[in-house]
Amino acid sequence: MEELMGFFKNFNKTKLVVPLTAVYFFVAFVEVIAEFNKDLALISMTKPLLMPLLLTLYWCASRKPDLFFILAIVAAWGANMFLISSAMDMIITGTIMFLIYRILVILMVLRITKFPGTLPMIVGSLPFLFLYIFASTLTYKELGERFPLFILHGIFLVLFGGFCLGVYILKSNKANSYLLASTVLFTAAQFITLLKMFYISFTVFLPLPMIAYVFGQYLLLSYLLLEEKKKRRYKQINSQNPKS
Repeated sequence: MEELMGFFKNFNKTKLVVPLTAVYFFVAFVEVIAEFNKDLALISMTKPLLMPLLLTLYWCASRKPDLFFILAIVAAWGANMFLISSAMDMIITGTIMFLIYRILVILMVLRITKFPGTLPMIVGSLPFLFLYIFASTLTYKELGERFPLFILHGIFLVLFGGFCLGVYILKSNKANSYLLASTVLFTAAQFITLLKMFYISFTVFLPLPMIAYVFGQYLLLSYLLLEEKKKRRYKQINSQNPKS
């Protein structure tokens, strides 16, 4: 028993990062194939695995896991579970869960990344605003009672997109690039999902939202880990050069 406890105590969890990354993308690949083939049984098996795998990957890669990100991934997992169903009440519940995920991610990023200023944020919001106005014009009749929820999603994503683009304009480092790319992919996933629901019948478009979602989540995780590493490096520098 003591040997087992010693093994877990000395085990380096970072050794699992590469295998878990491979498993995450393998399961995502299977999920994409299932979406392409409209295989509901396979979707029901693979989709619920994605967020637990990402959360485990984050736990192994991070020295100090962020509670907001953990709660956000749990909310995203719940959204995925509800959105497997085509029943209207399940779709609405899943959409609400994804809105909770979005709010938690915004709160997390606001704690980590400095506000870029009002003007960069307004300028950065414009591309996202035009996209949502276009999407709203196309789908407001088809969305029906879900339209207010779509607008609420849009407000958060437009503001957050403006924040991310504004931050990138002011400082285009790797972490901010990952954050912006993640936000663009999430926006694309939602936009393509709407078009797929009401206008697009081509099979090739079916897996595109999931592809954007999978890479968006991974890039968000990469942003968080880079910011954690940067913060740790600053602490080390400050500890080596204390103020007199």
